[in-house]
Amino acid sequence: MVGEGVLERECPAVSTRRHGASRNGRVEGERERGGGVPYEDDDQVGRAIYARMLERGESLTDAAAAMGVTAAQVARARDRLTRLRLLDPEAEAPVDAAATLRLSLEESHRLLDRLVEQHVTAAALARSYLNLPVRADGDADVEYFPRSEARTRLARRITELSELAGHEILGMHPVAPWERESLEDGLARSERAIARGVRVCGLHAQSAFSHPMLREFVERWTRKGIEVRGAPVVPTRMLIYDRHTAVVQADPADLDAGALLIRGGGVVRSIAALYDYCWMTASEPKDVPGSSDAEALTEQQRAVLRLLATGAKDSAIARTLGVSTRTVTRVVGELTALLGAASRFQAGVRAARLGWLD
Repeated sequence: MVGEGVLERECPAVSTRRHGASRNGRVEGERERGGGVPYEDDDQVGRAIYARMLERGESLTDAAAAMGVTAAQVARARDRLTRLRLLDPEAEAPVDAAATLRLSLEESHRLLDRLVEQHVTAAALARSYLNLPVRADGDADVEYFPRSEARTRLARRITELSELAGHEILGMHPVAPWERESLEDGLARSERAIARGVRVCGLHAQSAFSHPMLREFVERWTRKGIEVRGAPVVPTRMLIYDRHTAVVQADPADLDAGALLIRGGGVVRSIAALYDYCWMTASEPKDVPGSSDAEALTEQQRAVLRLLATGAKDSAIARTLGVSTRTVTRVVGELTALLGAASRFQAGVRAARLGWLD
């Protein structure tokens, strides 16, 4: 019969028994090979044992013994058939493959139904709910600190944010009355952050570099690894932590208006973008030549600078100021040297960056 031919090809032990082998299913050729069934892999062994169990109603142990399978092969066949749900491990009896397949397909369909349901739910959330406006919570998203709490509650919160920062701390500092104690506290916080691998940046008004105490701290900051730059204009005071949380001056024109702490969302990203722009247009302290000499300019030098910035020539400047062209040429030379510029144009650019034209 066709079925018997298939079984004989897949199960040589069964075939040899039908052709006159001993009743325990062992043949002399198998004994000569050490008692193991000559199959290429464990899958063939398991399939042959399963076929014999179905055909003869034998347990796994009896089928394996009749086939001369080694103990290691039996163990692997038992594990494989159990994983495929083709073997009842307690009774060592075969389970119908068609029934197992039907159960497996039913489970797969149930799982697929659950996945489809989850996908539909996620799509509904994204389509109908994610775009709804969110009411700002004063305690969660925006927190206000009056000026009177700058040295207490706000100072504690800034320390906490600095200690929790994991990647980056960005600071923007307009010209202000500097206090050594405050600068020392900020330096200590920055040192601890840098020790954790956090990048710390400080952006200051270039005109502030003329302050002796600030110049001292600029040197100390750079030695500790803080990145420092100066910008011609610093619009407001701010601190940004990991581009997720920001502390900003409530009113850029009024320091006494207090501060706002903002967490997350597009507002902080916009604040960080403003900082990035100011940072890109700023200069390192060493590239701010003569910043401490701005207040030492004479009225004549300031007037020449402003006219240079308009593109006026020496003769036109001389007529406007009522001086000789030689005097204008001399003043331009003084300014070019003071600014460390190589040309009149570069002198005007550097003067503008330093805020000398304001």
